[in-house]
Amino acid sequence: MPSDYENGAKKTIDISIKAEKMTADVLKSALQEFLSGKAEKKGRMTYKQLQAKSPSKLDSIEVSDKNIGDFLKTARKYDVDFALKRDKSTSPPTYHVFFSAAKTEDFKRAFSEYVGKGQGKTQKRGEFTREQMQQQAQKIRNKPRKQKQREKTARLRSRKENRR
Repeated sequence: MPSDYENGAKKTIDISIKAEKMTADVLKSALQEFLSGKAEKKGRMTYKQLQAKSPSKLDSIEVSDKNIGDFLKTARKYDVDFALKRDKSTSPPTYHVFFSAAKTEDFKRAFSEYVGKGQGKTQKRGEFTREQMQQQAQKIRNKPRKQKQREKTARLRSRKENRR
């Protein structure tokens, strides 16, 4: 007759085998759904895809060419569905970011964080002229270099002298 320990071990093994099979089945169904194209696309998409996905009308904002990278990172973070259109008629080019009006709360959170990042970035980051950079490089070149001392060889010499 098996002991309680053996029964517990058998149950544990049975549960782990069932869990392994279940995760394989779940993974298989998820991959089939993804490959069939039924999986819902999120984040950046084309304008037509966004129109088809959102039941309500689309709103848009303008983002400058310099700031589009920061905005895209923030939009991905908040899982906002959006489409980009580049306006080449302006110099420098601007981007129109379209988003679903039904999900304005997510977009407002993402946009407010993006605006906050932009303000902090301009205050923290300084702009340097070429002359200032050359002056800094000259200062670095003129600094005396530190001489590295080999402590290991000095220790070995002292050990050899002590042995004699």
